[in-house]
Amino acid sequence: MRLTANWLAQWLVQGDFCSIELSEEQVLLESLEGSEVLSFDDWDGSVTLHRGMMWGTMELTSADQSACWTIHGLPWRACKDFAEHLVSTYRQWARGRVETLDQHLPKMLSDIEAFMTEPGYKRRSAHLNLQHALHTALNDAGLTDELAASFRPMAFERISPWLEDDPAWVEAENQSWMQTETDKWSSWFDRIESSPLNAAQRQAVLLNQDHNLILAGAGSGKTSVLVARTGYLLASQQAEPEDLLMLAFGRKAAEEMSERLTEKVGRGVRVATFHSLGCQIIQAVEGELPAVSPLVLDEQARNEWLSALLKDQWQNETAAKRWQKHLTQWRLPGVRGDNSMEEQARSEALLNWIWRYIELIGQHGGNKSVLSALVDSALGNDDKAQMKSELALLWPCYKAYTQYLKANRQIDFNSMIQTAADYVKQGKFVPDWRFVMVDEYQDISPHRLALIEAICQPTREGELAPTLYAVGDDWQAIYRFAGADVNLTTGFEQRFGASHVMELDTTYRFNSMIGEVANQFIQQNPQQLKKSLKSFKKQKRKAVTLLAQDLLEQELVQLASKVKKEVTVLLLGRNHDHRPEKLAEWQSQWPQLNLQFMTCHASKGREADFVFVLNVNRGVFPSPDRDRGLLACLQSGGNEGIADAEERRLFYVAMTRAREHVWICANPETISPFIHEMIEDRYPVNNKIKKLGR
Repeated sequence: MRLTANWLAQWLVQGDFCSIELSEEQVLLESLEGSEVLSFDDWDGSVTLHRGMMWGTMELTSADQSACWTIHGLPWRACKDFAEHLVSTYRQWARGRVETLDQHLPKMLSDIEAFMTEPGYKRRSAHLNLQHALHTALNDAGLTDELAASFRPMAFERISPWLEDDPAWVEAENQSWMQTETDKWSSWFDRIESSPLNAAQRQAVLLNQDHNLILAGAGSGKTSVLVARTGYLLASQQAEPEDLLMLAFGRKAAEEMSERLTEKVGRGVRVATFHSLGCQIIQAVEGELPAVSPLVLDEQARNEWLSALLKDQWQNETAAKRWQKHLTQWRLPGVRGDNSMEEQARSEALLNWIWRYIELIGQHGGNKSVLSALVDSALGNDDKAQMKSELALLWPCYKAYTQYLKANRQIDFNSMIQTAADYVKQGKFVPDWRFVMVDEYQDISPHRLALIEAICQPTREGELAPTLYAVGDDWQAIYRFAGADVNLTTGFEQRFGASHVMELDTTYRFNSMIGEVANQFIQQNPQQLKKSLKSFKKQKRKAVTLLAQDLLEQELVQLASKVKKEVTVLLLGRNHDHRPEKLAEWQSQWPQLNLQFMTCHASKGREADFVFVLNVNRGVFPSPDRDRGLLACLQSGGNEGIADAEERRLFYVAMTRAREHVWICANPETISPFIHEMIEDRYPVNNKIKKLGR
């Protein structure tokens, strides 16, 4: 049905609409210059007529009352009949839509009511699922939000707020619920650990967003929070033990956490390593446990195999020349000119260096073209030449390793985790965990995170995915050499979106004067997450001393004379070469000091009353070779915008092992830039290094 102005009226209206046509669920408006389609969804269903001296005018208004379309020059006698037919057609269309809407309304309203009244923490994904369900119902009804609201205004007073992405109500509800729950479980929080949980720890236990990151600084009680969260989920009947998956990075850490849970919670909660989880998934899919190579399980077997591989390569003239050429320009760990080939091939430092690269190459997919492209894109011509030379040495080692695995039908940890992640993504393994918790999250690597992300996906549309609950501290991220990427912690919110990041704000390990030095030092890196870590133990006396290395024994004598009971003392070195020659003698001479030596890396997770950080000299700490050569390409988490970023974190870890006092020892002639910084920036330290050298 169409109504059009005559030729004179069309000429007089000067380009305005002069024709209207009704077609299926829409109105076509035309002028001499163009046309416009007005769908029934965009129209409010009313027509206003105006009679002029010669012709009529028809006016239509948008559903939201924000726009108006006027058709001029229409024959007046036909206007009224056309308008009546137009409105009648619209009403018939609207009636059908309303009938469909009325079928959906009870479910829409009940979904909103269920979301609002469901006890517990309201997750972002549940909010989005509700939003999606409401919009889907409107789409099924064939109505826009505005039209549906105009047809059923009373119902849409309750529905409209949930159609838009406004999380304010949800946030307010969560805060209210957490306060109520904190009060309800107050006495339980008081006794779950040997000391009552503090306010931040209690909030962390209750937090249950889709993705949660608890920043747990040194000594702030991360293990207590993990244990309490597990106990709370079970005690509040939100979960059964089989609903929980807790992941640790090493077997020892997993065993310690499992023992702690058994002691505090008393129910069978399994703590898995990533490797045991990979085995579980592969066994479930393939029907048998994967054969893990002894080369990754047995260090002695690995070193014997690598040693034999090196000897075999060096007997090949081409390969031998390649190694010799490299050594004329760059040094390799454990390689000395006065050692025989047999001694070189059994050098533990060299074998560890090769194995480290074999693992990193595997984490990058073991594709030489990809590795070569990484090298080509690297900055710095000198480093690029070294990278290419190292790749030429190491690629044959990696190929021999993969051929060994294939020939023996074995896998390593990298391929195990990758295979497990693929099985989950492909739906061959369907996880049934509802709560996934990860300890020491700052040590996460990209391929381990890929497995976690696969597990934390919903198995069916509209179903809530398992929550990810990660506990870690980017200030203590020191395992980049093993594939860890600190950016996965510092960029947590950007990566996951629906997330909540909070910090445990009190350390119960070191006093406020150690904290003042350590916290200022670590936050010189602008990429580290800013947080406030207060010390529970306050004191005004300085607790960090800069000490000349040759005064170490003298300081131990004084310490031994002062202590009234047995204390623990850690001597920390950047590497094993810094182990004091007189350590055994000191241990025998001062048993009350309980002296132990370990590397700074090995000290992670440990604590002692007193700590001596040894050989903090230029060229030693920070280590000069950690980001040179091929390693700079293969390690995750590249340039952080500050020199020695990971070495700075390692030094922070070393300092924060101490409860009472830290001594930082160095040769006064060659002190580290870290010590220079503390002196020049007037850190609150005791300076017993008399002479400075650069």
